[in-house]
Amino acid sequence: MSDSVMNEMKEPRKKSTKKIILLALVLALAVVAFFAYSYLTKSFIFAGESEEQPVASQVYTLDDFVVNLKDPSSKRYLKTKIALGFEDKKDLELLMAKQMQIRDVIIQTLRAKTTDEIMAVEKTDYLKKELMDNVNGLFEPDIVLDVYMVDFLIQ
Repeated sequence: MSDSVMNEMKEPRKKSTKKIILLALVLALAVVAFFAYSYLTKSFIFAGESEEQPVASQVYTLDDFVVNLKDPSSKRYLKTKIALGFEDKKDLELLMAKQMQIRDVIIQTLRAKTTDEIMAVEKTDYLKKELMDNVNGLFEPDIVLDVYMVDFLIQ
């Protein structure tokens, strides 16, 4: 084939490739614009999401906990005082009614930990989240919004 025939065959491919790329960019821009609009107006996809999280306005303080830690090489124990944060005053009755179950869940969670797992300050938030999730397993729907470590001593 001659060079002129080859050039003529390449030009339509270049034009169709440019059109496809342009069409893909326009489509991607439309999708991004749709999601941005939906997010900003909280409509369509993001309609059910709420930015406001419930705030723990009430506190239920539990008695002291003294538990052995899961350290096979040493005999260490943890003494702590824990308070549970919740929102509604009516939830206080539920917490008081299940006080023994709550204490049991907290004791079981703490006894399963080693000193290394709870000693580091960075791991405190993880421990609090785990305690909150375990206590909320006793309730439907979840009523505990935060866990406060009032005292924390490892001996």
